[in-house]
Amino acid sequence: MVLLASLVLSTAPVLVPGTQQGPEEALHTFVTAEALDGARVGVLVRDTADGRVICGHDANRGFMTASNMKLVSSATALLTLGPDFRYRTTLVATGPVVDGVLEGDLVLVGSGDPTFGGRTEQDAFDALRRMVARAVADHGLRAIRGDVLGDDDCHPDEVMGEGWAWNYQGDAYAAQVSGLCFAENIARVTVAPAGGDGGAPAVSIEPAVPGFFAIENLATTVAAGPRPTLSAFRLRATNRVRVRGSVPEGSGPWSTRISVEDPTRFAARALHHVLVEAGIEVSGQALDRDDRPARPERYGDERILASHESAPLADILITLNKVSQNLYAEQVIRTASRVALGDASMGSASAHAKATLAGIGVDPEGMRIADGSGLTRLDLVQPEHFVDLLAGMWDHAHRAAFVATLPVAGVDGTIGKRFADTPATGRVLAKTGTISAVAALSGYVLRKDPEAAPLCFSILINNFTCRSSDARDAMDRFVIALVESLDR
Repeated sequence: MVLLASLVLSTAPVLVPGTQQGPEEALHTFVTAEALDGARVGVLVRDTADGRVICGHDANRGFMTASNMKLVSSATALLTLGPDFRYRTTLVATGPVVDGVLEGDLVLVGSGDPTFGGRTEQDAFDALRRMVARAVADHGLRAIRGDVLGDDDCHPDEVMGEGWAWNYQGDAYAAQVSGLCFAENIARVTVAPAGGDGGAPAVSIEPAVPGFFAIENLATTVAAGPRPTLSAFRLRATNRVRVRGSVPEGSGPWSTRISVEDPTRFAARALHHVLVEAGIEVSGQALDRDDRPARPERYGDERILASHESAPLADILITLNKVSQNLYAEQVIRTASRVALGDASMGSASAHAKATLAGIGVDPEGMRIADGSGLTRLDLVQPEHFVDLLAGMWDHAHRAAFVATLPVAGVDGTIGKRFADTPATGRVLAKTGTISAVAALSGYVLRKDPEAAPLCFSILINNFTCRSSDARDAMDRFVIALVESLDR
């Protein structure tokens, strides 16, 4: 079965409220649903007002989490770094700037910022343009006698999570992890009809980083007719993009997104492009600093010419959980580990996350954290772990920042189209999770008084053979019953 992205949005079947089942009865109906025959189901519901368990089923057994793992990543980052933390990306000269000429290399030094050149920019190159403009204004930069380098050394070279599969490495939801990111380490491929019937369509890639992508265009333009039958994918371990299929004359452009191989070199090439665009002469090449021949660890006379600060962590985490952004999750859990322990490896991040969550009442025994996003099938977390996390964050000083990151039923995020016109609308704040044969939903059920202590719940379903929509339907009916039970 093909593994699906962790950030799948869904339009669930119509749900009929008003069953008037109590939590225990609703739980029995849920776990015995025909659609879930043969599946593993873990559930825990607890009242944060008094710690009372409302109902549960296999709550102390480990389950694959899918994107519910993002609750671990976002809570760990928030508890470690605080909501006001900002990433800083710097433009560094390795030699003196004399009369506008840099006698050395220009290095773009990352701090693990997953948002640099990303969705908050109107154009991916704009952050780089601002940095270059600052270097020109403050230092008169007009020529570089060395290379343009990307530095990702704040993170080790672990480009993927443990257990990620080879067959989706080119997909956008599996963007590579890096200490230096640019444009969320993805690119958009757009195909438009051209050349008449039988001609090759026009293919473009954004951000348009010169010389970075190679396009293998095997597609054709056909006579006006049905929708495009196109595919575009990045060949494994390369930046060669293969386009296949057909696009009818007169149809609009078709597009898809792909991940980038070697985000650090991608960022360095993008910087080189912006420098040339600004009229700055560059004598050398654009490289990953690690690929520099006979590269010294540091040059000893480095000087910051310009810097870029990210939005506050609180804002980054809203995007992370609302849209289930995998790269953001992978980056923030590693950043928390680097700041706390000086090591951004996933092994260190896993240990740091467990220690951090223990501080808010989560017993990490039996928890396995193999990545930050939940894309891997190696993560194992118990519903009890998630409920303890949710209860701990509700009682923490960072409650408001954490709760603000969660999708709201029938309103926004990955449950914006679920629970519509039911008692759950606006009352359920929860993180979704979907990979092949895994569905998850963990969060809060608010009382009518939103300031009152809510219910915390976690639902993890593994190994179902029904459609994902049927598993979510059964799950959503149970959650609606929880809301209704609070109102009786």
